[in-house]
Amino acid sequence: MIKSDKLFNATNSFMIGVCLIVSGILLIVLKDNLYINLVQIFILAILFLSIKQFVNYFFGKKKDRKINFTRCFLNLIFCIVISFFRNIPLSILPLIFGSYLLLNGIIKLINYMILWKNKSNGRLTELVVALFYFVISIPIIFSPLKNLNRVLILLGIYFILLGANYLIDFITFLIPKKVKNKIKRSFRISLPAFVEAIIPYTVLNEINYLLDKENYDKPFIFEEKREEIEPDIEVFVHTSNRGFNRMGHVDLYYRGKVISYGNYDSSSVHFFDMIGDGVIFTTDREKYIPFCIEHSAKTLFVFGLKLTENQKKNIDKELNKLFSELVEWNPPYVEALSKRKRVSKHKYKDYASRLYQITNAKFYKFTSGRFQKYFVLGTNCCRLADLIIGKSGIDLLKMNGVITPGTYYEYLNREFQKKNSMVVSRKIYNQKNVDKKTIQEIFKGFSK
Repeated sequence: MIKSDKLFNATNSFMIGVCLIVSGILLIVLKDNLYINLVQIFILAILFLSIKQFVNYFFGKKKDRKINFTRCFLNLIFCIVISFFRNIPLSILPLIFGSYLLLNGIIKLINYMILWKNKSNGRLTELVVALFYFVISIPIIFSPLKNLNRVLILLGIYFILLGANYLIDFITFLIPKKVKNKIKRSFRISLPAFVEAIIPYTVLNEINYLLDKENYDKPFIFEEKREEIEPDIEVFVHTSNRGFNRMGHVDLYYRGKVISYGNYDSSSVHFFDMIGDGVIFTTDREKYIPFCIEHSAKTLFVFGLKLTENQKKNIDKELNKLFSELVEWNPPYVEALSKRKRVSKHKYKDYASRLYQITNAKFYKFTSGRFQKYFVLGTNCCRLADLIIGKSGIDLLKMNGVITPGTYYEYLNREFQKKNSMVVSRKIYNQKNVDKKTIQEIFKGFSK
């Protein structure tokens, strides 16, 4: 028997899948006729809203009159402009779609340049994919109306594939684990990267709302386990409400140590901090989690995975190969210690130095390969995590052109909700449930 919450998730996947497939078929069959009608319905809805706001201006509350008048005026202006320039709303969707493809092409081109500079394998593939995106996107951007039907057909195909993915998730509730893993590895379509990128931050906002005592008076569940099984590997998905931390970060915890990859050498970062030397660090879990919460104001979503002996052997083999390509690197604080006996720890506030001071982390750089250079939209923390954890059968990189921390969160969270999944636990760490004394102890003598 499937429990009620599992049954709800299965039914939800089925309904979303059917709706997406039907929508995709309608887009392919009706094309611009459907799109034009939807645009007209949207304009009529805005017009109706403006009329309602106009009525509220006279009969509504006095304090809301100014707001209603302003909204009514802006909505009417919008309807008038759209009525005189009907090509504008018809062009918006192709322009957005073409711009998204063009952005993917630029990302692939940057990846190619980084791989070419490092003389790494896979650079030719990146170049071919980049040219493919450019060839498709540029005509769409310069002739959006002419290419409207093509865009709608492509979106229809995407909706059908995405819907099929949800139906496969529904089927996995009913079939054995081995069969499910085969389907998972051979077929998966995800949400667009820019949508998945904001998932951890969106979930963080929901959690903060629930933790607000004025909004939620029930105990919040910080830890869930499907069974009393200890996971063999954990995936940390970070997020915060600060800067680029909103997009998240991914670490792994395996065989007693945290493994993290990023551009931690602050002296090498450039291009708006998006590119820099690739650095791996390993550290202690019990100190690292409080450090992330206190130093970076992060919330961590931790998913535990149960592995087979063969999967563990494969991951061990990949890690041994990875660490054979590394040389030890010293952050600025450690470098200063090697040159003189007394160094002020408060002078060095870069992330790597502070992480070393708090957790005694060990840092490494690559001597060769694609991970020599970090690129936030290419050779990033997710790509390295996928290299390692892909040996357990997840292989997210094969399913997505660009993988983000949101990709991992969305995938692992959905897997945790399934029966017979390898994801056996889900935990949340933030300022509400981490021991204050532990934070005070490890940060003793330090400021944020």
